[in-house]
Amino acid sequence: MFKVSHDSMSAWLIYFLFVAYGVFQVEAILDKDNFTLEELLDEEEIIQECKALNSRLINVLRDRAQVEQLLRYIIEEPPENAESKRTFKFPFIACEVFTCEIDVILKTLVEEEELMNLLFSFLEPDRSHGSLLAGYFSKVVVCLMIRKTVPLMNYVQAHQNVFGQLVDLIGITSIMEVLVRLVGADEHVYPNFIDVMQWLAESNLLEMIVDKLTPSVPCPLQLIFLSPFGRLSLS
Repeated sequence: MFKVSHDSMSAWLIYFLFVAYGVFQVEAILDKDNFTLEELLDEEEIIQECKALNSRLINVLRDRAQVEQLLRYIIEEPPENAESKRTFKFPFIACEVFTCEIDVILKTLVEEEELMNLLFSFLEPDRSHGSLLAGYFSKVVVCLMIRKTVPLMNYVQAHQNVFGQLVDLIGITSIMEVLVRLVGADEHVYPNFIDVMQWLAESNLLEMIVDKLTPSVPCPLQLIFLSPFGRLSLS
């Protein structure tokens, strides 16, 4: 007969109590008459509660105002005198909230053009494009590609300057990944794959990329990046 050691039981009990305490802290914040998004983001168990589909928490985070603030943590550099939480923790947790792939939160984002404009404003040339925030931006866009493919591609097609801005930032690895994924996906990703490929073929995207990559980007990287575009040039 299988026996559980005393040490194993103690470890599991400690873990259970730790998780239960975290859940209690999140619920305690939600029970308050007035609480801030920052209070929730500061709780260690918020991501676990998102993954557990805590309905009270998700109903708060799906609100347009909360989604907007989450986006701002991802795309806006913190003030110079900002606390460490504002600089590092809150942007990280905000990104994790989106990449938990909770449908109603992503739905709030893609169905509100102003929020999509805010997300992609990160690409504007007058913005700071630090590698940390660029990574968070890229993760959110890739998440939308996977979970909200049609509204994302509809947005990009309606805002064709997005491709140009992505190409301008191709030297940032995480931004390059977004561009590669956008143009390199197949019919398993895009329900309207043929229409998307036709649209890409009719654009000057390939020319923009070639101009940008030559000669500033090393040759091996050019080969890696341009490989998804072969079918476009043959269209």
